[in-house]
Amino acid sequence: MKRTVIAAFAAVVAAAAFAAPASYLKVDRLNIGRQDSLLNIIVEIDPADIRPGRDREVIFTPVLRADNSADSLELQPVVIAGKNRYLLAERHGFVTPGGNIFRAGHTGTAALNAQVPFADWMTQSTLVMRQENANCCEPIVQMDDTPLAHLDFVPAPFEPELPYIALTGDSVVELSAEGRAYVDFIVNRTEIRPHYRRNRVEIAKIIASIDRVRNDSMAIITAITVKGFASPEGPYANNVRLAVGRTEALKEYVRSHYNFDPEIMRSDYQPEDWAGLRAWVEECTLPHRDEILAIIDSNMEPDPKDHEIRRRYPQEYALMLDSIYPALRHSDYTVKYRIRTTVDVEQLKATMATAPERLRPVDFYRIATSYDEGSPAYEEALMKAAEIWPDDPEVNVNAANIAMRHGDLDAAADYANRAGDRPEAVFTRAVLAARMGDRARAMHLLEIAAGMDYAPAVAEFAELRRIESTPKVEYLIDAAH
Repeated sequence: MKRTVIAAFAAVVAAAAFAAPASYLKVDRLNIGRQDSLLNIIVEIDPADIRPGRDREVIFTPVLRADNSADSLELQPVVIAGKNRYLLAERHGFVTPGGNIFRAGHTGTAALNAQVPFADWMTQSTLVMRQENANCCEPIVQMDDTPLAHLDFVPAPFEPELPYIALTGDSVVELSAEGRAYVDFIVNRTEIRPHYRRNRVEIAKIIASIDRVRNDSMAIITAITVKGFASPEGPYANNVRLAVGRTEALKEYVRSHYNFDPEIMRSDYQPEDWAGLRAWVEECTLPHRDEILAIIDSNMEPDPKDHEIRRRYPQEYALMLDSIYPALRHSDYTVKYRIRTTVDVEQLKATMATAPERLRPVDFYRIATSYDEGSPAYEEALMKAAEIWPDDPEVNVNAANIAMRHGDLDAAADYANRAGDRPEAVFTRAVLAARMGDRARAMHLLEIAAGMDYAPAVAEFAELRRIESTPKVEYLIDAAH
């Protein structure tokens, strides 16, 4: 009910003079709480003890005021009217069920139940009750505001320590050196001719790759594989024969240069490199390129497929024979080797500087612990471990904690998502949730980690529960909450 309407009521008896008390307010119940983005306010007043006079009314207006700014919010007023004022309002239809006009001196509850969007300025604010006394003919008497409650939703600090964990990953590091050689053979023959065309240069590439690994004091060769590929022209059965024979000949020729265990040298073959052909055609600008790709992708057998391309697109086929097919006759080689382990920290540091991919997680941890914990060099070693071992859960726990220490929460989340489900990882995700402002999730994750008997989680779960249970509202009057 707006004051202008109340003030318009006709007076039954005009008062010659009036002196209002300092306050009529008696609050039976006051409750304030925040739920996500909403602020809920409940104020209940008992009109039984409020007696403004037969011809007067008291207007109670809750006002929320920011502590440190001019922001404020007026809520719906509650009007307690004397007998004559109430009857007049009733006669004019202003008294309705659930409305805000109540009769003074009568038992019951004058209730305000407001739900408003929570704004930042409300974080620290005070709810007061503005009181005004009015009748039809005299100026409104402004009475003293009554403070009802002080709100303080500023989150209490919660920044648990982020412990580093020891890295235990000590699996042998296995690496490989790979390459491609174009060794030529006489048409329809399988024997190696080292001096034929560019064979000396191409075979030398394979030998050089093997020698680089063999001469590395930290490397132990575990397997050498040569895989031969042939181009798709000609009968498939003959291409199988050529691919098998040529690959075996190349393997044996390379093996003759070394005293390797025969089990180390292996061979494989691909009779017709259709995948390679497709990649070439897709990247080129041949006429009928899409039609040729459709034939390559079809379910036809190799020989009919080659025949169909040659029959339908003879000019393009001639170009392919001359420009593409020679590149499809190649030998791919792989030298697999494992790295010898060492506990010499200085040697590990040198390896990290030049070839960090050779180090295990435990090696990076040995390097880190040679420095002061938390120092730039310490963190550098652990972050390098995360770069080399991106799927190792232990490595990702440390990387997430380091990212949080530097305020990079997005990177921390990426690492934490790959940290597995060990207690330290759950604890790290809990701390990250708290730093992102999601304390409900933080509480949930801390409870899980505490249930795993992880001591830091047990302590921090109790601390966060204490913080969150601390009242956010200080009530300034006696009333039921």
